[in-house]
Amino acid sequence: MHNLSVECRPENEFRTNRMDNLKGTIRPMNQKLATLWLGAFFALAWLPFGQLPFMEDHWMKIGAYIAPFLLFMAFKARASSPSDGPLMTDSFVVACALAAAYLVHQVEEHWVDLLGRPYPLYELLNSLIAEAFGEEKYGVMTPRALFYVNAGTVWTLAFTAILASPKHVFPAVAMAGLMIVNGAAHIVVAVAQTSYNPGLATSIVLFLPLALAFYRALLGARGATPIMLGAGIAYGVVGHVVLFAGLFAANIFGLIPISLYYVILIAYGLLPLTLFRSQAAAAA
Repeated sequence: MHNLSVECRPENEFRTNRMDNLKGTIRPMNQKLATLWLGAFFALAWLPFGQLPFMEDHWMKIGAYIAPFLLFMAFKARASSPSDGPLMTDSFVVACALAAAYLVHQVEEHWVDLLGRPYPLYELLNSLIAEAFGEEKYGVMTPRALFYVNAGTVWTLAFTAILASPKHVFPAVAMAGLMIVNGAAHIVVAVAQTSYNPGLATSIVLFLPLALAFYRALLGARGATPIMLGAGIAYGVVGHVVLFAGLFAANIFGLIPISLYYVILIAYGLLPLTLFRSQAAAAA
């Protein structure tokens, strides 16, 4: 019996190693397939197949239907590799969760808010612009501009964060920074106006808790520095400046075509891919 156990040990070790190797390939395969699927969806949203008028009015509804898939994708990936460390330092899972949270936030902002108002942010932003630039400027934040902003920067950044994880964590850091700045802006406006605004609830319940928990977890991870996290916040601040500056340049002052505005927004969504690459893998 003693000799038999000695002879079987190499086979048992081989089986164990084989299973470990198999588990190690499941998650990358799942991530690649899911990312390709998301890429195909975004391509269909952007390619000129004559669907732009439809997307202008319904992009936020499509995003709402994608959010559950993103959460399923995140937890499926996590289940295939349960020993990947603390959940909030798993940049792929967090990137999927951040994207899902932003899609839900866009429902409250652009589809229907908690007061039952349809397309509420369209009305709010145009009212604020009219107050600043005159009533004749009401409507410069067009449905197409809103689609360009959210598909151009937010969706591009979300897809980039998912695609780059876990090798490059900064796109997810930038996504969280954008959410912190956006959520804080909703709260500041609510306090200043002493009233609810579209997106406030999801900012408080989803944006700030999720993004700040991610930042806190990354501070304890090797390679994630305060400078990187500060850059994520700065990315969110500059993103909002680019959003409104580009809109004013295109739709108020006529300095650039709206198509160039869209290209700028997409480029800004891709920018985090080029930053902090040397620290990305270590932080992930």
